[in-house]
Amino acid sequence: MIKQVLFIFLFFSVFFAEAQYNSQFNRRQSMQPRQPRAAQQPRAPKIDVEKAVGLIFYNIEKVTKKTGIKKSSDTYPKFSSILNSYNKELKQIKRINTFLFSEGKSKMEAAQKEAIKNRDYTALQIANKEVTESFKPIISTIEEKNKKLNLKIEEILSVKQLKKWKKYNASIKKK
Repeated sequence: MIKQVLFIFLFFSVFFAEAQYNSQFNRRQSMQPRQPRAAQQPRAPKIDVEKAVGLIFYNIEKVTKKTGIKKSSDTYPKFSSILNSYNKELKQIKRINTFLFSEGKSKMEAAQKEAIKNRDYTALQIANKEVTESFKPIISTIEEKNKKLNLKIEEILSVKQLKKWKKYNASIKKK
């Protein structure tokens, strides 16, 4: 009886030791050598000029679903026509200022590359100020159109739907 207990104890201890040894061995083998911190280049964040300016194009299907407007209701055609006209106006602004957007994006990307290369971020700050100044008139027109959109929508929607619209609009602007 004692021999059997001793044998079982010895068998399980060898079994667990083997399992632990193999897991440590496999873990070491699967590790990839890492580059030192100095060799890694920091990645520059993507620049989305349209988002920075505030161009938000609304998907009518998604907005109506989020605000709770049904297609069968009387407000749906008015709401969709308002959003369609707003999207058309923004597309017009985007088309007119395409050159300015691409110029600003290239200026920011060049400043980012230079800042990462030299590890001096003053050039990036200067470029950011220049681009922001060139975009101010566009931003003001977009904000004006957004205010008009909100006023038109307030006239159509119920209190509950308006609350949902404001919540959805705020969440999109945060992105």
